[in-house]
Amino acid sequence: MRATSSLTNRIFLACTVVSALSLGLAFSFVNARASREAEDELRRGLTEAGTLVDEQRATLTDTFTRMARLIADLPKLKAAVETGDAPTVQPLADAYARQMAADVFVLTSPAGHVLASTGDKIDTLPRLVARAGQTDEVATFVRQGRGLLQVVSVPLFIEGVPPAVLGRLTAGFSLDDALAARFKGLTASDIAFGVDGRIVASTLPEDRRVAAAAALAATTIQPITLGGEDYLAIARPLSAGEDVREGTPVALILRSRTERLRFLTTIRNGLMAALVITVLVATLLSYGVARTMTRPLAAITTAMRETAATGDLTRKVSLKSGAWDDEDARLLASTFNAMTESIGRFQKDAAQKERLSALGRLSTVIAHEIRNPLMIIKTCLASLQRHAPVGSEWREAVSDIDEETARLNRIVTEVLDFARPIRFQLAEADANAICRDSAAAAWAGASGVDLAFDLDASLPLVTTDAERLRAALINLLGNARHAVEALELTPTGTDQPAVPRPGTPATGTAPAGVTIRTRLEGTRVSISIRDRGIGIAPDDMIHIFDPYFTTRRTGTGLGLPITKNIIEGLGGTLSASSRHGEGTEMRIDLPIASTERIS
Repeated sequence: MRATSSLTNRIFLACTVVSALSLGLAFSFVNARASREAEDELRRGLTEAGTLVDEQRATLTDTFTRMARLIADLPKLKAAVETGDAPTVQPLADAYARQMAADVFVLTSPAGHVLASTGDKIDTLPRLVARAGQTDEVATFVRQGRGLLQVVSVPLFIEGVPPAVLGRLTAGFSLDDALAARFKGLTASDIAFGVDGRIVASTLPEDRRVAAAAALAATTIQPITLGGEDYLAIARPLSAGEDVREGTPVALILRSRTERLRFLTTIRNGLMAALVITVLVATLLSYGVARTMTRPLAAITTAMRETAATGDLTRKVSLKSGAWDDEDARLLASTFNAMTESIGRFQKDAAQKERLSALGRLSTVIAHEIRNPLMIIKTCLASLQRHAPVGSEWREAVSDIDEETARLNRIVTEVLDFARPIRFQLAEADANAICRDSAAAAWAGASGVDLAFDLDASLPLVTTDAERLRAALINLLGNARHAVEALELTPTGTDQPAVPRPGTPATGTAPAGVTIRTRLEGTRVSISIRDRGIGIAPDDMIHIFDPYFTTRRTGTGLGLPITKNIIEGLGGTLSASSRHGEGTEMRIDLPIASTERIS
């Protein structure tokens, strides 16, 4: 079975995919945006750090130059240099070197001879001293062994016009690891000083300096990997106004991309964990929602499948109550239960009608077979009545047999009328006249039951089969008369309701036992027959038009079904309303112009 063949799986998969996609897109967007912002901030910070290194180097050089000028202008130093005596100059050189915190301090004569020196020996000093006698100041970088020096050389003047050059003061400081650490504290970046493709001082560990030398020529921000850690690096020339090229001392500024983005990794991991947890929760919730939605449907489907397989229409769908009751599912279940009940009733009714139809066909056969013997019996009884002695018991017996034979013949006639198709002869007729003729026929030989007429004189002629309509009305009027007679025969003291007997006044004049009424209602004629008889029990009301259903001992149960067939065949309707112990009303609605063809 495919995963998508189940409604539960489809809902579950759809909810899971939607939640995963939405959360995944949100995570990707946040991650990309945060990474981009962090990367941009890192690049901006690196550029600002480079600018700050340039400013600090220029400030340091300017400060060192100013101090050299001040010391070179001291009379005491000038007087010592003027003597040209090295032992006299050396102590002053040592003292002033300590004051300047200079790594190199050299005093030379106007001829370029070294009078005093401290610190490392400068291999390139002869070229600087060669400029002695000139009045300009020199600031440059000098390679010294494995290190790099920032050197400042200023002249010593003797006052006069023009001033004479007494000698030169040359001082320098090393660009070493300490200075790099100092710059790192100011810029929050790793610093490396290099020249000619080699790192001479840095805040980086020794094992990373060789790899970092590859970035000394990076005039723009470049990525570099050192010891498995990602960095962004940019090189700035130490000499103002120069470009980064071979032989130019440079300061390399590095910022650890890995370290700076470590917080982003933490956020990313947190988001990923939240994403996984949320997807799991969404998956569980979607599965729960899918189950709550489809469990009732599954119960209904199972009931339908079992009903189809077994044909058992008594099976009902029972939904369990839960925290999330589905009103639609309950409505569907109740509808299914109502449908199975209706189908069950329909099957029972169909089976009942089939039995009645078979019974009707059998009754027709029996009626045909019974009628011939009845005719013979009737003929023989007529002969016996002519020869029977007057007043004898034999004549009374023959009379009883003749009466029962007539009743059997009437029953046979009703059975045949119900079984055969009704053929109508339509013509215009007066409905009020048909009602009067029917009443006269129904009340022939009867007494004790009052009959009242309430006929609408404005009724037009109706197109109908007068004889068939008359037969139907006789049947209804006969039933009404028998209902009133049955009420009159109800014994006193029974549990029947106390109702006025027809013909017995209660207050003033009592209403008639049976009333026949006609009215014109639009394009239809209404004929109602109301009796104040015994009425129909509620349980019997739903069966009064069923064939062979009767509550009378001598009835066949075909009178009302035949009447209903006649009325419906004329295009009308027959309805009944009754209250047990109070009476019954039968109502006929007929069209003025019938649509039946004249047969």
